[in-house]
Amino acid sequence: MGKTGKKGRKLPSADRLAGRVLALLIALAALMFGAFFLVGYDMPYFEDEAFNAPLLTDALLVFTYVLCAMAAAVALVSVVRGVRMRGGSSYGVGGVPSGRIALGVALLLVVTLAVTFALGSSEPLRVNGKVFADALWLKLTDMFIWTSAVLGLVAVAVVAFGVSGMNRRVNRKER
Repeated sequence: MGKTGKKGRKLPSADRLAGRVLALLIALAALMFGAFFLVGYDMPYFEDEAFNAPLLTDALLVFTYVLCAMAAAVALVSVVRGVRMRGGSSYGVGGVPSGRIALGVALLLVVTLAVTFALGSSEPLRVNGKVFADALWLKLTDMFIWTSAVLGLVAVAVVAFGVSGMNRRVNRKER
């Protein structure tokens, strides 16, 4: 079990607490998406009857924004807590340079975001029969799509490198 709280009750372990939070988030997401598709989903859009205007679109968007904000806050707290616990050491458990890895990932993210924004297209698009020409939002959309693709490919390559055993062979040659 976990630690004892201020009132003498045993607190759940981190694993159990994380499991409960995950189950709660899954239940809330299922409830939100179920309500979105079951309550007023087929309402026609008042300007063009060919499109739907689901009743709970705003609620689903707010739910998504709240989840994103909470995820960003938890990530920030986790980074700050990790840096404090490590005490400036760049090595984690087992001699793994976790500080250097975290710095490399952060730099890769920033560089990828900058490059993909610079290379992003600002060509107007036709969306739902109307032309969308806001250059900033078009470039930001391209940036996030391409950054996701690049970082996903980098993750696959790193996992393949780790699974292949080449890392151990390279390290043996350096010794």
